[in-house]
Order: sequence, then structure tokens, then C-alpha cells
Amino acid sequence: MPTHASGPELVSIRTPMNDHGSMVVEVAETNETRHLVEYASDEIRETLAQLPEETLVPVEMVRAGSRSNVWKVVALHGRTTPEASATVSTAN
Repeated sequence: MPTHASGPELVSIRTPMNDHGSMVVEVAETNETRHLVEYASDEIRETLAQLPEETLVPVEMVRAGSRSNVWKVVALHGRTTPEASATVSTAN
């Protein structure tokens, strides 16, 4: 199981964060669906929790489990909303 992210990947939010802190995203480059269930900081979790469906956001992720498709977000690099193509910086 990798312990370091290979770099930011652009993902699209498919299912916004639920009450249990999980959300579903699709990796733009590969169309792979990933379930985000852990976050390196409360700030990352709170930022992602505010984002609506179809928001594009570059994130760095590592696997959170060895046998399932669950991921931990270790950094955010900005986000783009479908309505505006401007990138908004966020802290990691």
C-alpha cells in the first residue's frame, strides 16, 4: 500500500460528502471511481464537505485500505467549479 501520493490528480465530485465523511469522486484522466473516507486534516475535510457535485478539484490521495477502493486525501491544490473555470487556492 503506497504511503505517499504520486502528485495531484484532478477529480470530479460525483457524490458530495455525506454525514459519515465519505464522498465519491471520479478521476478525470482515467474515469476511475474512488471513495474518499479519510482526510489528513480537519481543514481538508471541511473544504471538501462544502463542494457541490461536479466540482473539479486537484487532490493528492493515498489508499486508506489494502483491499478496497477507499482513499485518504493528503493535500488539496485548488478547485474549479463547473460555472466558472477560475481556480481557487486552498490550503493543504
